[in-house]
This record gives sequence, structure tokens and C-alpha cells, in this order.
Amino acid sequence: MKHADVVSTEPAVRLFDRLPEPIKRRLEGENAWGYFEVAPLSRGLWMRERLTVFPPGTTAAECRAVVLHRNWPVVGAVVALFAMIGFGLVLPAFAAFLVAFALYGVGILLSARATHRVRRESVRLVVITVAVSGGASSYGNVQSMSMARSAFESLDIRARDEDLTPAQYEREWASIFQALKTRGAALSDELERGIGQSSG
Repeated sequence: MKHADVVSTEPAVRLFDRLPEPIKRRLEGENAWGYFEVAPLSRGLWMRERLTVFPPGTTAAECRAVVLHRNWPVVGAVVALFAMIGFGLVLPAFAAFLVAFALYGVGILLSARATHRVRRESVRLVVITVAVSGGASSYGNVQSMSMARSAFESLDIRARDEDLTPAQYEREWASIFQALKTRGAALSDELERGIGQSSG
């Protein structure tokens, strides 16, 4: 479902609202409720799947901040590189490096601060798939993740077909969120800690 449309007089918000829809989705993320990501871990651990569900009521601005925070290691590095090149024309090389490094650090701090509530309150489910005797076996929140992805997929389809109002969408989002919060988060935390210890 699209993020809730809020009428605003702020120039930045009005400018954002005029952007093409694909660009807006890229800046806000594909889904209002959160995101799903798959990451390879090692040759022994095939992959890690992680579903992050935002707390209901998360705004479009908070979603944009989350996207920025997740992508800042790469985006910030590019910004810092161009800043170092640009300031290098008028400053000594070391001073230009310090300015670029400061810009990168400020980006981390600001995006972390802007996303603190959402990251703290989000529910995360983790599934690890490993190679076992020529096949694959999955561990973690397998059932909860499968049910949650199916529920959100159904919810988004109904929203696209305009069968739901924004208020109805958020109520169902809240129901899924609460069910996941009570069922799966503890196991995900335990699994994540185990990954960290094994890779440390």
C-alpha cells in the first residue's frame, strides 16, 4: 500500500509529492509496513532471510529515513568522495579529508537519530538456510515468516485493488505486527546472537 497522503505546506514535502511514483517508492521503500531482505552469509551458511516489520503508524518520512539509514554506508561514501574531491580544490588534502569524513559521520548520526523509534520498536524475523547432506535445511522463524509474508502480500493486493481504506489497512497491519511480536521476535534475537558468536 502507498504511504498515507498527508497535505503539507512544507516546500520539501510538496516537492517530494511531485516526484514520479517509482522514485517515491525507491525513496520510501516498496512497502509501508517494512521490508524483506536476503543476504548470503558464508559457504557453510547458505543465506539469511530477514523480515523487518515497522510499528503501525510509521510515517512516510520515517520510512524515507530508514531507507537512507540502511543505504548510507554506500551513499555516504559516494557523498564523502565527491566532497573530498570538491573541497580538495580549495583546501589542503588532509583538511578536505576531514570535511568528507565529518559529512559521512553526520549522515550516520542524523539517520540513526531519525530512525531510532522505528528501529527500536520494529519486529524482526530471521530464517537461516544451511547446506545439509546435499540439501538445505532452514532454522529460525520459518513458520512465522512464511505466514507474515503471505499475510502482508494479501494485504497489499487488497489495498491495490482498493478494497481497504488506509484505516483498515493499518488495523490489519497492527494485528499482524502484534501477532509477530508475541510469537517470533525472541527466537530471532537468539538466532542473531548465535550467528554473531559463530562468526566472531
